Amino acid sequence: MSGRRAGLITAALGLAAGLFLVARHSASPGDTVGVAQDVVHASRRARPVVFLGLDGADWELLDAYMRAGSMPQLAALVKEGASGVLESIHPPLSPLVWTTMMTGMSPLDHGILDFTRFNPATGRKEPITSDERREPAIWNMASLAGRRVGVFGLWATYPAERVDGTLVSDRLFTFLFDEASPPPGIVFPPEREGWARDVLRRAEAGVGLDQLREYMPWLSRDEYLRHEGTEDPYAHPVSALRRILVETRVFHELGSETIRRDKPDLAIVYLQGTDTIGHVFAPYAPPRQASVSEDDFARYHAVPERYFRYVDGLIGEYRRLAEASGAVLVLASDHGFAWGEGRPSELSSFANPTAAKWHRQRGIYLIWGPGIAVASGHVQKGGVAQVCATLLALLGLPPGQRLAGPPLAGVAAGEAAPLDYRAHYQPAAPAAGGSTPADDEAIEKLRALGYIGGGERGAAPAAVREAASTRTAGSFNNEGLLLMNEGRTDRAIAAYEKALEIDPGLASALWNESDLLFSKGEDLDRSDDLLLRAFAHGLPEGTKLVVERAIGYQRSGWLDRARKIVSEARQARPEEAELWLFSGRYEVEGGHCRSALSDFEKATSLAPGNAAAFASLGVARLCLGDRAGAREAFRRSLSLDPGQPRVRQYLARL
Repeated sequence: MSGRRAGLITAALGLAAGLFLVARHSASPGDTVGVAQDVVHASRRARPVVFLGLDGADWELLDAYMRAGSMPQLAALVKEGASGVLESIHPPLSPLVWTTMMTGMSPLDHGILDFTRFNPATGRKEPITSDERREPAIWNMASLAGRRVGVFGLWATYPAERVDGTLVSDRLFTFLFDEASPPPGIVFPPEREGWARDVLRRAEAGVGLDQLREYMPWLSRDEYLRHEGTEDPYAHPVSALRRILVETRVFHELGSETIRRDKPDLAIVYLQGTDTIGHVFAPYAPPRQASVSEDDFARYHAVPERYFRYVDGLIGEYRRLAEASGAVLVLASDHGFAWGEGRPSELSSFANPTAAKWHRQRGIYLIWGPGIAVASGHVQKGGVAQVCATLLALLGLPPGQRLAGPPLAGVAAGEAAPLDYRAHYQPAAPAAGGSTPADDEAIEKLRALGYIGGGERGAAPAAVREAASTRTAGSFNNEGLLLMNEGRTDRAIAAYEKALEIDPGLASALWNESDLLFSKGEDLDRSDDLLLRAFAHGLPEGTKLVVERAIGYQRSGWLDRARKIVSEARQARPEEAELWLFSGRYEVEGGHCRSALSDFEKATSLAPGNAAAFASLGVARLCLGDRAGAREAFRRSLSLDPGQPRVRQYLARL
């Protein structure tokens, strides 16, 4: 065959493939998405891809479960595929990270910067929406190539965008089951909404007492009924577990049914339960923490392992679905989770956003299937922003301009030149109408899990409404963190200031700006004022941060500044025993024994179980010549903590 004839045949085959994609796309029911010919012509034939997103999945926990035999399906995939660690972004918050994974762009570029936004019509806070995203996601890129997709449950996908295939938004699960006329945009194409809601109803009806007893064998019918209909399901482990199981079942059934029925080129199924189970039950996980009673530990400590056994069964099902279609299976998480050493010692607080304290920067990924070389042991490393490039390469689509790359290790990059997918992208249209009861339910879930502080604004202030802005204080605060990580400190400070214009009492923004100024050695008076304001507004671990700041000043020889910040913090929150204790130590060092005694007496009254407070009280009494009082205080301290050799020495001298 001549080279000219071969070239003509190759061109004809390419044209035929392109026409086939256009024809198949046009035949999609309810589909009005147009393909982009430059994307079609630069694409190559490839295997389908099944992507399973496991929010918060962490190799430390999963490895332990695999060793114990609790997750045999995952263990087989790890043995036969390529697994590794995904470094997350900071802050490692789910809407930001999943959107980064699906777009290949930083949140500073794609625009999803918070869990919530202000509804432009009502000004009320609502979960973040897809129309806030400025960049195309992988399902938009695949649709441009005429590839059929199925997307289920991912953050920031409501209202559902037009795709070649099916998209069920994250908001499906929060819509009330008895709503006669839910707002449009839950599902694309709209004619599949009834199907999705039927699956939701079946899942709701299918998780009852018997199913919960598989996780909590001790659960009585009376206790189950007491929690079943609660309006605040995430406030108690029993009702929270039921919601987690229903949600997991909903999106799994939608995703697996679509894979079997439609055989999409790209299926994305997101399971939030692997993260939510941690926020509710990790405080009860072994080893038992002092803040958890023995009864609660006995009731709840086995729930996570039983849930991950269930998830392992789902992973096995996706493996079988991938095998049936010759697809590549990809698993990934947006961040890790602190299940063992280093986890917070307190349960999540309703007063402050504390959920991110449980997140670890290192998530997981695993790629398994035809053409994937075995690389067990999680030896590979990558970043969350590389996931989009990986999916493009697996799908045979050209890389994207400005997208993070290369693909994750084990996946070869395509040879096509990068294309500008954004040139063909139109952001989603805003949802019609204002806020709904479902929005309120979703906000309460975020608050219960610690993602929104109890004192945060529920509605936009007048200045935000007048500016027609949807951005929350939290979005500017997160923008500041991202800018700070990139070394753009002046812009970070400006972002924190914008956050404080919207919500002057946002403790996290107050602290972030304070810490940045302090680290730069700039405007220390303002830095201290911001820290004290954050402390007064319930900054998590605020006492610890105030004490650390004071110690830093003391070591630099600025004792007056150290004493001043402790004194002002004590005035703001006089119930904090540690501040009285720390203040008293400064008084002792300055020889002010009577002031020290007063501070230590206050500390012991606030914390009668604190051995260090009574030891310090003994020192102050000794300083005043009260030997009998000192002996009494030292003995009380040793009764609380016998392991204090220095206190024993003091007592022996008396």
